[in-house]
Amino acid sequence: MQARNAYPMLARAIAALATVFIASTGHAAPYPEPIDLGHGVHVFVGAREEASRANGGHVANQGFIVAADGVIVIDSGLSAGFAEHMLRVIRARTGKPVALVILTWPMDEAIFGAGQFQERGAPVLAHEAAARLIAERCERCLAQRRTTLGEELMAGTRVPRPDRVFRGSQTLSVAGRRLELIDEDGAAAPGSIAVWDPESGVLFAGGLASFGRIPETGNGALDAWIKALGRLGTLPARTVVPAHGRPGDPGDLGGLAGYLDALQRRTRQAYAAGMSLLEAPRTVAVAEYRDWALYNTLHPRNVHHAYLAFERRELEGEPP
Repeated sequence: MQARNAYPMLARAIAALATVFIASTGHAAPYPEPIDLGHGVHVFVGAREEASRANGGHVANQGFIVAADGVIVIDSGLSAGFAEHMLRVIRARTGKPVALVILTWPMDEAIFGAGQFQERGAPVLAHEAAARLIAERCERCLAQRRTTLGEELMAGTRVPRPDRVFRGSQTLSVAGRRLELIDEDGAAAPGSIAVWDPESGVLFAGGLASFGRIPETGNGALDAWIKALGRLGTLPARTVVPAHGRPGDPGDLGGLAGYLDALQRRTRQAYAAGMSLLEAPRTVAVAEYRDWALYNTLHPRNVHHAYLAFERRELEGEPP
């Protein structure tokens, strides 16, 4: 009888140890499978949250296109572990090699998986301004991610060095597919680009777009960003893939532009009224977007950055 009673206790102990192990690794759930947008286009949709061990750091979107002669990857995720997941998914769908990895902006959640593709012979392409920023900043960024997410989750992750860089909008023919690289350098971040795939009607807007989740504006320029969204909205896209949030349609770009415009106008009004830098992030609201994910976390930061931009303009003798 005593031996039989020991089994449930042992089972509970094993379950408890497993729970502790899963929590410590940050992999409480597997990385998601991609959604199929048709015409060979597949997209992994990240959680609309800040990166954490619980979500495995998967908080942004990545995609791949199975073209006639190979696979084109659009952004590579936050870690080597996620990039390995992408590679397994790609192999399960096609035996074609990865022909190219395109980085749409120089943020952690887009770039840190790229090294895994390079190790397998796939070149990485980025805007020259993005490549420059990656070289200048991203070792520090990676060290911070290792601290916050843990060494295990970030194991094997390294800062990539793009193999190819470009500047200016241009047509790219790769693996039998014609893509348009749209240069919006400085809008969402230095070297931010969009990738337009006319064959599928899918626009990979990268960091230029965020749907249902407040964007992080500290690396961009609001005037340029709003204009860029207007230009992207004229493309005949059937689906727009943002960096954050579910894929949407061109109309969603207007929704994001509405947030950026309201952020800029209301922060300008607060600045002109003499509100302090300390007070503005606590006071300036864009209540229409309060239901977007991370509003309470990211919107005050965005007000802070917008206020500093007006301050810089005034110091340089320009009207705020």
